[in-house]
Amino acid sequence: MEVINSFFSNIKDKLTNPYFGTLIIILFFSHWELLYSIFNFNASQDLNDKISFIQEYISENITWTSFFKDATLALGLMLTGYLVIVGTRSLVIWVEFRLMPIITGVIISKNVVRKSEYDEVVQQREEYFDQYEEQRENVRRFSKTIDEQTEQIKQKDEDLLKQTKIIGETLDNFNNSQNRLDTLQNIEITQNKQIAQLVDSNSKSLKESGLKSKKLEQFDSMFFNEKSKKFYDSIDKFPPEITEEVHRLKQEEKWNSFIYLGDFFRKGGSIGGELLSEMINRGLAFERGNSEELTPKGKIIYTYREIFNPADSKSNLLLSK
Repeated sequence: MEVINSFFSNIKDKLTNPYFGTLIIILFFSHWELLYSIFNFNASQDLNDKISFIQEYISENITWTSFFKDATLALGLMLTGYLVIVGTRSLVIWVEFRLMPIITGVIISKNVVRKSEYDEVVQQREEYFDQYEEQRENVRRFSKTIDEQTEQIKQKDEDLLKQTKIIGETLDNFNNSQNRLDTLQNIEITQNKQIAQLVDSNSKSLKESGLKSKKLEQFDSMFFNEKSKKFYDSIDKFPPEITEEVHRLKQEEKWNSFIYLGDFFRKGGSIGGELLSEMINRGLAFERGNSEELTPKGKIIYTYREIFNPADSKSNLLLSK
């Protein structure tokens, strides 16, 4: 059954093919006698006569040359048919889409538009609508962004107000601190004036008493009793001879050597002769064997060493620990 269906399907395909269909029609018209004879033999003729007639007709009329001519003619007719179809179809399209719109535009009222123009307008309207929707979406997005920025600006304004309040409070505190600082500075200036007056008074007293560096031994009571030690709590209260000598010791980096010499006289130990000679030449020490081993000037500087150099107080504290 499938073989039969395939056979008839193959025949159907061949018949519906433009070329084979044209070729079959040409063969039919070229050899119509053969087809006619097959279905119209006389009743007196037997099968052999029919076969002999068909063989004789085929051998005389159906040759390779005639078949080639028929095949070429079928091809030409098919191409001609296609050209006719293309030409007529092109003519129909030209008339429908070229000539008729021109005639329609000339004859019909101007209120009637051509379909191409209508389609163009519809397309433009759709494009404009799409652009409109896009712009609406952009506007909604921008509006949302503006609302967010407005909220941020509002929050920043609130933060700015808080910061302004804090700055105002800080300025008030600063002004109060500045006022207190001014008061303290005024108090300090007054105290400095009092100290300067005391120092000047002390210097004048010392000058008036004829205090010199070589005669300081006469004024032990001015520097070494308990009241004097409480009074001399600042460098500015000492005579210029003392402060200048301290300055020279520090400037020449001899301060630690002098303190070492004073510790040696007080606690004992060993010391080099060069150091002792240098301090004797400076007038800060006597030669060994005398009743006093530090001169009055040296004794004053050594006794108040923590006033002249506060670092010595820290070192003494560490040594005591």
